[in-house]
Amino acid sequence: MSVAERKKIVATDMDVPDDLAKKVDGAGRGRYALMQLDRLNDHEKEEVEVLVLQSSPRVTTGLFEALPNLKVLQSMSAGVDFIDFSAVPAHVVVCSNGGAFGEPIAEHVFAMILYFGRNLVRNHGLVRGGTLDHPADGMFLRGKTIGIIGTGGIGQSVARAAKGFNMRTMGINTSGRPVENFDAVWGMDHLDDLLKQSDVVVIALPLNLKTRHLITAQRLGLMKEDCILVNVARGGIIAQDALYAHLKAHPRFRAGIDVWWRYPQKGESFSLDFPFFDLPNFLASPHNADAVPEALGLGQEHAFENVIRYLDGEPLGRVIDKTDYP
Repeated sequence: MSVAERKKIVATDMDVPDDLAKKVDGAGRGRYALMQLDRLNDHEKEEVEVLVLQSSPRVTTGLFEALPNLKVLQSMSAGVDFIDFSAVPAHVVVCSNGGAFGEPIAEHVFAMILYFGRNLVRNHGLVRGGTLDHPADGMFLRGKTIGIIGTGGIGQSVARAAKGFNMRTMGINTSGRPVENFDAVWGMDHLDDLLKQSDVVVIALPLNLKTRHLITAQRLGLMKEDCILVNVARGGIIAQDALYAHLKAHPRFRAGIDVWWRYPQKGESFSLDFPFFDLPNFLASPHNADAVPEALGLGQEHAFENVIRYLDGEPLGRVIDKTDYP
């Protein structure tokens, strides 16, 4: 069947491996063609039904005007807070790529937990300075409680990894429904209870109108004095000023942060509103928890699996409630 004979187009702004492209072309009884967005002519743009997009800044009113018959926008990103939802027409369904990068992110989470839990930098400094003492103050993860706020793909991957350390896994989601590898899952109304009980807290839920500044000074105060807090979701879920004040006032409390409140524009340097880097109980990484060579492939497989379900007439997964976003 020639491209001209195909009724609809799945467009993307990425180079897609041949084997994955063949899966897309073979879905929906062969009624769709996968094509590069930037190579479409005006007639072909009118035939685009699904768009798989890596570059969120491309989501503008002009994009939808150029693709008048678009029905589904599949993001390559797990988080969709960077999308300008005011530009998205009401009839266009938006899907996140949540869970695509769960496994590499979970590894990063535990790298941060073990960095703090086993005092790696301090002990390295002792040995380098000629002191071979054996301070017995490391955290033994077995039997400890890890509270995971968000039980989607990332949260589930963190819970699976935690079970490898024989930890007690507690989760928070919007419904309180049970999730595999979690010993208990509660609704958001039990968030404070989870914070009080957890030895480690991991933030793994989307940033939206309901979750911005979810972790306030009051909620930081509920956590254990020696809790390890790891954020691999979005910076805005934690109040920046509250976190700095809490870390400074509670030196046994530790925070590993991979996501930030503000990202530098072109030509700018990265900066924070408070001197976090003066604190020994603070660890930063440059929003690269999923930065492994396999990440692009994992993301594409996950995104296009959802698209293929749609092409085959099955329900879409990870559909975004646009009312949750400004």
